[in-house]
Parts: sequence; structure tokens; C-alpha cells
Amino acid sequence: MVETTQPGAQLFRLCERWQGSLDQRIRALAVDHASLRQLCDRLERIADRLPHLPEMEEKQAVSRELRILVPRHQQQEQALLAMLFPGADGTALRRCVLGRIRGQHALDELHARDLGGQLDAAVPGALAGDAEALGYMLRCFFDGYRRALAFEELAILTLARARLSPATVAILSASLEADPQA
Repeated sequence: MVETTQPGAQLFRLCERWQGSLDQRIRALAVDHASLRQLCDRLERIADRLPHLPEMEEKQAVSRELRILVPRHQQQEQALLAMLFPGADGTALRRCVLGRIRGQHALDELHARDLGGQLDAAVPGALAGDAEALGYMLRCFFDGYRRALAFEELAILTLARARLSPATVAILSASLEADPQA
């Protein structure tokens, strides 16, 4: 058994296997968040260079990543949240925060598909007036997604801190500190 506690929080006795699995999932989450933040950086560079588009290969790679990384990450994160917070009970704060994360996931996936479609359809030299619209879509997505990633990490740190090992808290804290733009 592993005992974890926080000042003012109740004591949780967790089996070492469960704790190890949780730590592994949190590490995977931090790696996913780093990859998604890198994707946001690439989207920001594209927006900064408009009306000039990246090479076809880069444009297709970014579009593919939007369609693959965002939904895959959200599935993995939902599994982690279900592990951390089983059942529908809990405080009103917990229910509200987890509901917000689920709702944000649905919107992010929709926006990622829409943005990927716009990138696929964008033709060099034919952007003219559409460059502003594409730039707006890009900036809305990467800015909002960075904030969503930070919110998810803060939510886990806040709602599950008593269940997290010190190493896991350090991983999440480092991930938050690594993105000053969020």
C-alpha cells in the first residue's frame, strides 16, 4: 500500500499497482500535452506567415495531426479521468469541472476537423481574402487549445492532488510551467 495525503485532505490508501498505473497515465498525458503544444506552435507559425501557406507536405501533416492527435488524446484523457474519478458522485465542483472538460473535448474535436478541412482546401495564391479567415481560425484554435490543456492539468492537480504521487505532481506542474502562453 502507498499512502498519500495533502494538508487538510483525507488520507487515501492506494495499491501500488494502481498508483503505478496512474503515474504512467499521467506521464503519457504530459507527453501528449507536449505534442499538442508543439502542434499549436506549428499552427501559430502558419498563421504568422499568412497569406503564404506552408509547403503541401507540411500542410497535410498538420491537417493529419489535427484529425488524429486531438481525438486520440481526448480518448486517453477520458480514460484517465474515469480512473481518477470513478462514478457519478463527487462534489458539485468536480462534476462541473469534469463536465466542462468533456464539453470542451467535443468542441475541440469539431474545431480540429474544421480547421484540418480548411487547411486541406487552402490553395497557394488563391487565399487573398480567405487568409484573414484562415488566420482567425488558426489563432482561435491554438489559443483556445493551449488554455484547455492548461485547464485540464490544473483540474487534475486540484481535484486529484491527494491521489497523486509527488513525482506525478511534479510532472503536471512542469508541464504547466513549460507553456507560459496558456
